[in-house]
Amino acid sequence: MSELETAYPWALFNLEQGIYGVSSQYIKAIFKIENLIKMPGMPHYMRGAVNMRGKIVPIIDTRKFYGFQSVAEEINGLTELLGQRKQDHINWIRELEDSVVENREFKLTTDPHACAFGKWYDHFETNDNTLEYLLRKFDAPHKRIHAVGVEVRKLVDQGDREKAFDVVRKAKNSELIQMIKLFDSLVNDFAESKRELAIVLEDPKQNLEIGLTVDRVIAIEPILEDRENTLDSVTHKSHESLGLAKRSKDQAPVFTIDEKYFLNL
Repeated sequence: MSELETAYPWALFNLEQGIYGVSSQYIKAIFKIENLIKMPGMPHYMRGAVNMRGKIVPIIDTRKFYGFQSVAEEINGLTELLGQRKQDHINWIRELEDSVVENREFKLTTDPHACAFGKWYDHFETNDNTLEYLLRKFDAPHKRIHAVGVEVRKLVDQGDREKAFDVVRKAKNSELIQMIKLFDSLVNDFAESKRELAIVLEDPKQNLEIGLTVDRVIAIEPILEDRENTLDSVTHKSHESLGLAKRSKDQAPVFTIDEKYFLNL
């Protein structure tokens, strides 16, 4: 196995949960995406364009190009899901209170692993370190709010409805408020962490420039040829613009981008 034959290191970046690379030989600039110019009638994967020192540079949504969910779609999907799970817990404690006031059985789950959020939380996996960190904050508060249901049911069974009602009232102003704040802050913090970058590629000989959106740049380093695997054996996202290599430090697969393919679109 040898380094790819180039005098230039590679810019490695995340796209969805994969590692992609583009030769630094073709990189003109890397910047946060702002002030996009909308371009009507363009393909679905074209995000728009930016004015770069007086030149209009098209920006491709690289996620969409390769058939992934866009960052905006990812944020919107998580926002909708967490909004529903937040409302679930508002409804849950409201029903707990009503069951005490009306002296009837509370039929919703008191098991934090059995509610819709708990089931999702227990099985959700991500390589996004920011999202993983934000989600860990839910563990203890979520268990505490469901423990309130256990305590209230026990008090009701003992005939102490007044104390049970007091426990619910305190939970509404404590555990529930904390959960609501966590849901809201996770959405905001996750959206802020997902501010994309654009890598602008250029071919000065042909006066061509194109920008590719990336989730984040993770390294500038040489990479190694992969003579053992093929794209089809590593991912179902094979494409004529992609090749396959490996990082030297851990042998992780790198999907190498053919810059000329995009510059000549």
